[in-house]
Amino acid sequence: MRPLARLALSLAATIGLAACSGGDDQGSGATATSITGGATSITTAATTVTTGTTTAATSASSTSGSSGDLSASGSDSESMSGGDKLDLAPDVELPGCDSVDILFVIDNSASMATYQEALAEAFPGFVDAIFANLPKGVDIHVGITTTDFFCNGDGEECACPDSTISCQSAADVATIEMYYTPPTEGSNGINGSQGRLFKHGGQTYFKSNTADDPAPLKNWFTAAAKAAGELGCSFEMPVAAAGYVAHPANAETNAGFIRDEDAVLLVIFLTDEPDKSPEALKTYKQMLLDAKSACGGEACILTAGLVPPCIEGINQKLWQMMTAFGGTPTWGDIKATESYTEVVGEALAAALEDTCTNIPQG
Repeated sequence: MRPLARLALSLAATIGLAACSGGDDQGSGATATSITGGATSITTAATTVTTGTTTAATSASSTSGSSGDLSASGSDSESMSGGDKLDLAPDVELPGCDSVDILFVIDNSASMATYQEALAEAFPGFVDAIFANLPKGVDIHVGITTTDFFCNGDGEECACPDSTISCQSAADVATIEMYYTPPTEGSNGINGSQGRLFKHGGQTYFKSNTADDPAPLKNWFTAAAKAAGELGCSFEMPVAAAGYVAHPANAETNAGFIRDEDAVLLVIFLTDEPDKSPEALKTYKQMLLDAKSACGGEACILTAGLVPPCIEGINQKLWQMMTAFGGTPTWGDIKATESYTEVVGEALAAALEDTCTNIPQG
């Protein structure tokens, strides 16, 4: 049964038990709680954080009993002596995801070390927020890919002579395509390149669960994010990288990372440059949709980013990808490193919780 289904049934059982106690409160008053959070926008240091609306309501009554037991004036002893017997509802499938797959697309070109370190420092707080917001029992995968589609892995910084003007590459399409080798044309053999997951500590992605100790996940990611390095090509292609993580051409490396039915896919971009992916946006978007077809497509995909603010103003391809699946992405200015915890933190965890709760039912 889904974790959220178990939580809902637990609440239903509590309400049912309280109802059986009748009007004799034995000095304990009934309590009811309703929590409603509206859309929230936070702006600090050029950082925009937007979360959706979450609504929850619970009610419960406390009755007599010992050791914290939920009982209806004597529980089992009463039903054995002629009282009404409590019948619990059968297991049912209620809304909520079983799994969450989190993909970080990390720019690994020169100049990125400071931002990689800031992301690594913010990540433990993000994990804490996720584990707090989601119910216990949700299975989590975390993986990293880079923005490189060209370098040959000789240990040297790639010679990719790119420059940016008005939030776009100054190079023409023909030049950009010279630095783009998709995995469908062969592997360059580089760890984390061409949409392959970045292998660190012997793992291409990390498996965890909201019922687990989060420390191993925190330790793995904080080291892996910094290990991504700065040897990648400066023709950054984060949109292509996100798409090709889901492409069959990378199945040998990436198999098992993205789950389909009842699973949310969260894609988080970290780059200080606009995207230069040469293929049409719909090509990369469709790769992700194909991987989430049984789940419900767009409704199961969430995006976020620490990116250049200019991409929003000109609707650059990276911004188009971040807004391609409906809703407003959670994002902030990559240069505002002091605000990373506001983006990759409670705001994003809350958006993830909302997507998980409202995932389409198969």
